[in-house]
Amino acid sequence: MTSFRDLLKRYFHLFVFLLLQLFALMLFYNNSTYQHFVISTAAQGIIGPLQKLAHNFYKHFQYSTENASLLQQNLNLLKEQEKMFFFSEDTVYSIFSGENKNKRRMYDIQTAHVVFNSINKAHNYIIIDKGSKDGVTPDMAVISPNGVAGVVSDVSKNFSTVISLLNPLSRVSAKILPINQIGTVVWLDSDPSVAQVIAIPQHLLVTVGDSVVTSGYSDVFPKDILIGTVIEKFDNPNNTFLTIKIRLATDFRNLHNVYLISNLYKPELDSLKSKFVNE
Repeated sequence: MTSFRDLLKRYFHLFVFLLLQLFALMLFYNNSTYQHFVISTAAQGIIGPLQKLAHNFYKHFQYSTENASLLQQNLNLLKEQEKMFFFSEDTVYSIFSGENKNKRRMYDIQTAHVVFNSINKAHNYIIIDKGSKDGVTPDMAVISPNGVAGVVSDVSKNFSTVISLLNPLSRVSAKILPINQIGTVVWLDSDPSVAQVIAIPQHLLVTVGDSVVTSGYSDVFPKDILIGTVIEKFDNPNNTFLTIKIRLATDFRNLHNVYLISNLYKPELDSLKSKFVNE
């Protein structure tokens, strides 16, 4: 209390001056149309940018909230798609009734945010903000809201590295619809929007506009995840396979949010594959 009185005594004249100045400005503002205009304009010049900044901050926060909500909705929808389960119809009743008592989840999914993404290197990688503490392990599939993005290669506690589909080391087992022919999608171009499907025989009818999806024959990606659409195909004079170019479904130039997919039966499948001879 004593310190407050000392402060008031020390700056008494300054306080009185500021109060009088404020009072004078109020009289000046209310009694003169021109000064009213000048002061309002000056105030708007200061307040306007602040209001715009506050509005942009609110919009950013609102968009972030809406985006998180949309991601969660998409995640819930993905989790319940038929491709995330496997079915065993091992009874006469289940076959003829259409009911399936043996529906088991094969894949689990979680969201992640991209913190690094290269698209113009010879070998491109993605880093996401989920790591071992979030249950991420190598060989988990990574997809964007539109299609395949890559495969997890290395994991730390808080982050994970993804081999992008835009990497010559990436190989994704695929099929072309509607002919259901199996091939492999590889990136052999400098264009981050184009890849190729290899090992498709020339005698097969492939047309521009055909969809290319995951085959489901690997233990990484579920079946029927969109990879891209055929934009060009021609015979290769050096072999008996078609050269097929596809427009990738994932926009790698604008990749911010992804989904991580883990095969819950991968350890069991890997154990069986380890016993293959001369594979």
